Amino acid sequence: MKAALLMFAEYNRWANARILKGCEDLSPEEYHRDLGAYFRSIHGTLDHLLVADLIWMHRFTGLGDSFDSLDEVLTEDFPALKERRSHVDERILAFVQQLNEADIMRTILYRTIRKPLVMEQPLGSAMFHVFNHQTHHRGQAHTFLTMLGRKPEALDMIYFQRETGIGMAKNANAA
Repeated sequence: MKAALLMFAEYNRWANARILKGCEDLSPEEYHRDLGAYFRSIHGTLDHLLVADLIWMHRFTGLGDSFDSLDEVLTEDFPALKERRSHVDERILAFVQQLNEADIMRTILYRTIRKPLVMEQPLGSAMFHVFNHQTHHRGQAHTFLTMLGRKPEALDMIYFQRETGIGMAKNANAA
């Protein structure tokens, strides 16, 4: 399971970098425009991902920021978000790298935010949720970029695998 989590942590960092690259030439008005989504704008959506990742990393490690609301706003503009995203992605990757299989199978306890329930879940299972949550909202940001007339780079896992070789089978046609 560790190999899969490592692949997802690397993919997460790679895909976030691609989305951020797609945002670089947006005007502040475009970047903050309300596009009718749950977190309204590209910025709101990407900032929400930071909040959620920090909440989960606190649950996993007991360290760092934690929040009482998924609607917290951590950054006000693209440069701040880009810098914070890079640090959080490195933190996630470093955390996964230091895990062993027993760590991944250990049970974590945490309190939910929207409904105050105490949950018990294997760490690995919760981590797969974090990566899936990232994919969901990155897909929204990708759509927003397209709606704004941009052509963001593809985020498909297979492109990541082919580009990096991580999780990729050998080319059967190679001599």
